[in-house]
Amino acid sequence: MSATRGWSTELEGLRGIASLWVLVGHISLLVHCHITLISSPGIGVDLFILLSGYLMAKNYVERQQKEPWQSAETIKKFWVRRFFRIAPLYYLLLIIALIYGPWFGEMRDTIAHFYSGTATESSRYNDQSLANILTHFSFLFGMLPEYGFNTVLPDWSIGLEMQFYLLFPFIMLVTLRFGYAASLIGIMALCCAGRYVLADYYEAFEMPSMILIKLNMFLAGMLLAEAIRRKSLLYVGYALLGPVVTVAIGMDAIKLQVIMEALMIVGMAAILWQYPQSSMMAQLIALPRKLLNNRLSTWLGDVSFSVYLLHLLIVIPLIAQLLTHTDFEFKSDATRFLIVCVSAIPLTYALASLLYKYVEKPGIQMGKRMLKPKLADQTS
Repeated sequence: MSATRGWSTELEGLRGIASLWVLVGHISLLVHCHITLISSPGIGVDLFILLSGYLMAKNYVERQQKEPWQSAETIKKFWVRRFFRIAPLYYLLLIIALIYGPWFGEMRDTIAHFYSGTATESSRYNDQSLANILTHFSFLFGMLPEYGFNTVLPDWSIGLEMQFYLLFPFIMLVTLRFGYAASLIGIMALCCAGRYVLADYYEAFEMPSMILIKLNMFLAGMLLAEAIRRKSLLYVGYALLGPVVTVAIGMDAIKLQVIMEALMIVGMAAILWQYPQSSMMAQLIALPRKLLNNRLSTWLGDVSFSVYLLHLLIVIPLIAQLLTHTDFEFKSDATRFLIVCVSAIPLTYALASLLYKYVEKPGIQMGKRMLKPKLADQTS
């Protein structure tokens, strides 16, 4: 356990893997190079979602004595912390995405001209309407099919995350009343029921930006946090209901995605479980923990949010320019993939490091300052 971070540092490594997975996954799709598993960046997003549910539940439970769940002040603090963790960087890159949206749309059309299988509606890049701007700055866009996937940023999942933050304190209050496992499993069942009661609403989303479509994976992360806290294999089993609900909801979930969701849950449980020091499992898990705990993995986790939000602003123009001004299209699939990876990854991580240092961290500190008691309160 990290003394400075307050959570298992393995989670930082997992977040770093998730963001890198999304980055290389999008590169493989845009250069029309299919690589099993890598070419499914949505699975990397599922890992982010699982980690988010785990961390929210873990931290909330650990703060319960100091920040009672029934207190309005606790809910306010939670929302302020999460807003300032997400919003400063998101707003900065959103402004860039909106101002230069038509140009990014042209770059995206250039890629589609060479690889028709990658085509998407470029109109979603070009929308500079007041409605699109307001729904994105208010984070309401994730619940609205017309705006849920409507910028060059991969921000459909940001809208999804903010909806989870909005609901999370109330989910925890429900667990106090009806029990932890029963409440979360019951909410998963409601998500399944909603798929059929509100079928047209669910199906209107091009990406799963609406919370009921993906809440099962957040809840799986929450159940996993309780499994680790209680050292309960039963709760790991409850967490595995998350992928089952993915199948029940449908929404074009591929078989590989469901399998990987289950493997991620089992893998996280294995890595985070506390074993007797000399046991065989402790020895088996030592290497994965070491790989996730080293300085590089921790750094990858630190900049993961910046990498996730930023990467398409770099990758799309880069590929379009290579296709327009070089013989890029005539190279093999693997060569195209490697060229873009070698070009885009260092640049993305360099810029993400700057964004983390000068935007993300100051934003987090701003949120902390807002929550500090005022001087009058401290001296009263």
